[in-house]
Amino acid sequence: MARLVRLAAVQPRWRAEDYASAERFADRVADLAARAVAGAPGPALVAFPELWALPLLATAGRVGDLLDDGLWSAGRALLRRRGARWTALAWRRRWRWSDAAYADLAVDAYAMWTAAFARAARETGASLVAGSGFFPTVAYEAARGLHVVDPRVHNLALLFAPSGAVVGRARKVFLTEGLERRVGLARGRLEDLPVVDTPVGRVAVAVCLDGWYHHVVERLDGLGAQVLVQPSANAASWTRPWPPDPAIDEGRAWLERGLRAGLAGRAHLRYGVNPMLVGDLPPLALQGRSTVVTRTAVPVPAPDGGAWTAGHGVLGIAAGPAEEDVVAVDVPHPDEVC
Repeated sequence: MARLVRLAAVQPRWRAEDYASAERFADRVADLAARAVAGAPGPALVAFPELWALPLLATAGRVGDLLDDGLWSAGRALLRRRGARWTALAWRRRWRWSDAAYADLAVDAYAMWTAAFARAARETGASLVAGSGFFPTVAYEAARGLHVVDPRVHNLALLFAPSGAVVGRARKVFLTEGLERRVGLARGRLEDLPVVDTPVGRVAVAVCLDGWYHHVVERLDGLGAQVLVQPSANAASWTRPWPPDPAIDEGRAWLERGLRAGLAGRAHLRYGVNPMLVGDLPPLALQGRSTVVTRTAVPVPAPDGGAWTAGHGVLGIAAGPAEEDVVAVDVPHPDEVC
């Protein structure tokens, strides 16, 4: 009998209240992770979406209460309160001003982020992809504790072992033309993307747009990855015509031309997990339908009550593009899938 593992994509609906304090954030993460592993028949991988950790910068700057009015409102408050500090830090360390702003908040925000997911990993016994946020490189060293060792800011995703240890960092390689380029992010390097052994197989992470680039997928496949996680946050209506091909809508493009298409014909990759963030996070209005997909053709029910054809490869999909959901499926361990 095949060993079964649980693959879960968490689709949380953005709520400002979840970032009111480190404790509130940790409780929210723990609750969602527990929902994702409930009834799992074996080891589990639970993936959270892109940008999930970004608002922790506001929490660290004690302006989390302003997040209801959006990221820009919290950012303006931070600028008024800490702008002079950022300027002094940039001058003293010879950093870019924007990097100094992130660095000033990053250590406390990173500590909240990692503490929350370490707790959830230990409580659930699952491997966790902790979503992503905009962070410089923060590291721990015995004499200095947590501190910034490289001020360049990336869209960073973390992978946690069931023990609560961080076992992988994936820095987004391809940045979007909008928000990410405006806020001073640096590109990650393709050759730095890790593949990590976990109880559910060898896992790699390609943050959002990276998962659309087939040469990113092919490199991770070549390194032996079996499960590819694509944390995403899509700031577009799920029903709008897809700009590259207006004959289809946004949702159909993600389903047919995104991660599932990238798995086709791969040597090692068996499964894909695409968690998406939904809700209004001004200036972003986020929509999406999280999925768990497979390279192997399998017949599964369609969400409208019909049936996909046997070659569709969709194992699970969120009920809708705007509501919170957890998509969890139990599948054979990738070592046992042809």
